[in-house]
Amino acid sequence: MGEIPGLAQNLFEDKDIDSDGIALELMPYNLEPYNVPESHAYGKCRLVTDFEKISYIGEGAYGSVFKCKDKKYDLIVALKKLRIRHEDRPLPRNFMREITIMKELQHDNVATLIGIAVGRNFASTYLILEYYPYDLSKIIDDAVAKPFILHPEIKCIIIQLLYGLDYIHHHNVLHRDLAVSNILFSDIGVLKISDFGCSRFLGSENEEMTPNKVSRWYRAPELLFGDTKYTSAIDIWSAGCIFAELLLKEPLFKANSDNNLLSMFIETLGTPTEETWPGFKELPLLKDHELCEQRYNKLPLKFTDQPTSCIALLHKIFVYNPEKRFSAEKCLSHPYFTEEPTACNLETLLVLLKKSEEI
Repeated sequence: MGEIPGLAQNLFEDKDIDSDGIALELMPYNLEPYNVPESHAYGKCRLVTDFEKISYIGEGAYGSVFKCKDKKYDLIVALKKLRIRHEDRPLPRNFMREITIMKELQHDNVATLIGIAVGRNFASTYLILEYYPYDLSKIIDDAVAKPFILHPEIKCIIIQLLYGLDYIHHHNVLHRDLAVSNILFSDIGVLKISDFGCSRFLGSENEEMTPNKVSRWYRAPELLFGDTKYTSAIDIWSAGCIFAELLLKEPLFKANSDNNLLSMFIETLGTPTEETWPGFKELPLLKDHELCEQRYNKLPLKFTDQPTSCIALLHKIFVYNPEKRFSAEKCLSHPYFTEEPTACNLETLLVLLKKSEEI
């Protein structure tokens, strides 16, 4: 491929585009944005003036996202303007990591990075992404007003999410920001895990990571207690929260503070102990929280109208001890997904997606 589809017009002028400087910064990450062979996976960086801004989509991790038209290729794309200050040199590590990870991940259920576009300076750097018209958060919001998400559709959505997560985790990547707003769908109903602004590669056992990741409603308990050596189990917890939100049509743990979140955990799942979660008492932020005693797991009471197998799967996901929490692969093998009614096909799911647009 030669050049790659690019970035938003109306944002900057042609003059003073710092393409060479940004190109040099990107070279160590094997993107080779300039003077690359035609066979290169991405090709050259594009200029922001190649694109026409259509609308604002929303905020992602570390950037704003726009719907734009690529005038050269007559394509609709999504452009993520990265939050970079003009004086940031070299380019921020989280930005380079997002590019590297998205370049690495090539899967049907992962959003596709098309390329990079540049503006007049480092503060005008964009990711060029495939555009996906449907958003799970809007689908759930619409379902509150007019319930129409049934188990076949829920299974189709969660199976795709788990396939994507299984692929991501097998590539030693943690997403670290799964939420309904980051789950998109293509125009044929294929689920796309998006927004890798908080993601990172899983390092060695001795490498510490930042615990203050993941939106609060989807945050795993080990993050709440300051664990810096967490694993892909944090993404499984988040996926479980998305699953629960599809069932309930509202977040399971809709907390307004960390203390409120902990109270909800305990009220729903009981109080964690050393017996159920070995090493729990050594977590650094445990001292910041007061734990009330609640001995019972009341998770089934939240899902009284759901089938037994569905609740059984939720029990395997909402486990305090991350080592005992099901992986994406194990979740996919759970009987919930094979019992009747089974998952619908993409054509049926697309009917649901289009219906949400009409409400």
